[in-house]
Amino acid sequence: MQPQAAMLSIAVLSLLAAVATSAPTADTAKVCKLLYEKYPRYLAYNTLGANALETALNASVYTQINFEYWNVQNSYDFRAACAFFPANAEQVSDAVKLLNEYPSVPFGLKSAGHQPAPGFSSVKDGVLIAFEPNLGMSVTERTSDGKYFILGPGARWGDVYKLTGETNEIVVGGRLGHIGVGGLTLGGGLSYYSAQYGLACDNIDKFEAVLANGTIVNADKNTHSDLWWALRGGGNQFAIVTRMWSQAHPAGVDGKIWGGIRAYSIDKREKLFRAVTRFVRDYPDAKAAVIPVFQFGLPLNLVNAITGPIMFMFYDGPTPPDDLFKDFDDVDELFSTTETKSYYDMSQEAGGGSLSGFGNSFRETTIPNLPEEDMVDFFSYYWDQFYNATFINGLQDLDVQITGFDPQPLSVKIAQASQKQGGNVYGLNPDHGDRIWIENNLLWTNPACNERCPQQSEELSTMLLKYQKEKYGDVLPTNYKSGDPDYVK
Repeated sequence: MQPQAAMLSIAVLSLLAAVATSAPTADTAKVCKLLYEKYPRYLAYNTLGANALETALNASVYTQINFEYWNVQNSYDFRAACAFFPANAEQVSDAVKLLNEYPSVPFGLKSAGHQPAPGFSSVKDGVLIAFEPNLGMSVTERTSDGKYFILGPGARWGDVYKLTGETNEIVVGGRLGHIGVGGLTLGGGLSYYSAQYGLACDNIDKFEAVLANGTIVNADKNTHSDLWWALRGGGNQFAIVTRMWSQAHPAGVDGKIWGGIRAYSIDKREKLFRAVTRFVRDYPDAKAAVIPVFQFGLPLNLVNAITGPIMFMFYDGPTPPDDLFKDFDDVDELFSTTETKSYYDMSQEAGGGSLSGFGNSFRETTIPNLPEEDMVDFFSYYWDQFYNATFINGLQDLDVQITGFDPQPLSVKIAQASQKQGGNVYGLNPDHGDRIWIENNLLWTNPACNERCPQQSEELSTMLLKYQKEKYGDVLPTNYKSGDPDYVK
């Protein structure tokens, strides 16, 4: 597109601003203006707003930032008055100090947009501080001593693994390549490597961060140690993190690992429930990991006529030992992509988790890994409730909906690895036995469901947790040793 045509397009879009957006407050407009005057290369106004022409050269950056959300509602209903995309901690500090001068101005922080809750990494008619693109791979590098990789919060894990793969190394991080570094790490970060090295946050030995008053600090276990501890799983509410020093670890053998996905028909689900339960209980090798995905949806659950459960399989070496995944190997699959590959390639399975254009809600439930028969019965009940709810909701709403639940192993081996790294705010204790983090997912296409669908997801998740407590509340988790039974159950 020629510059004149681009300018005309922006002008036409600006005429729609009164319909598409509401006007920001005078203070918000002032903060955007002051940031633009000081950092003209690093700010863009809302491309549907009245000031869009002023930052026309940066319009594509705003568009990309606004597009990259797992929940499309953040793109349409939470458009920022301006997006500021700083390149270093000093620029973030200036933005924080300016926001302190205008405390009524709403602002948001965005890494890669993986958090689907509306308004959690977006802001309507406020100032959005976006770490992608300038606080991403441009600040991500290997330290000269080879002990760490310095990570920018706006980087995506796939790009990070490309870099770490150059030296046949990895950092502990997201399992899907499109996911952002910042949110996952500060929120904990379950990894294929967690049974060896703990969660992603356990591997951060230093944070560069901007405090609420704009002060830039380096936080580690000796300096600003309280902040360092809080950021290990406590989220982004204590400071704005601009860089992280993550421990470097070897990737498989000469950079080669084994893994991929296996897809199954729905009649294999009980065998898979049993295999997952045994895997969590026995966890035969700290180098092994699985992500079980049980999905439903499209109108009338037609997706289940094509495929059903999916297993992400991983081993930190070119070939897993014989019988390591025997319970899974004994189940006939529809297809498999498991093979020797690089860790980057592993992170690109299932599209690397790239997702756009959907409404999205997911909720997390923590349950104990029960003795085998109890766990299989509970998973079967979980399946039935999800299947029925998805069938009925899709029929009522005449909507394309995809739902599912992902029971993610939280073995005592992961808790042990976490403690060995110094622990985190989750306080994972191996003596409390094995747990499972169940992620309940719901995607929808009809904007009319933006309120109803998250409510349905919450009601279903609450009901299932209540059922687990009522029926299995007296059953201790596998590998339980000690701890308050009411707490660990």
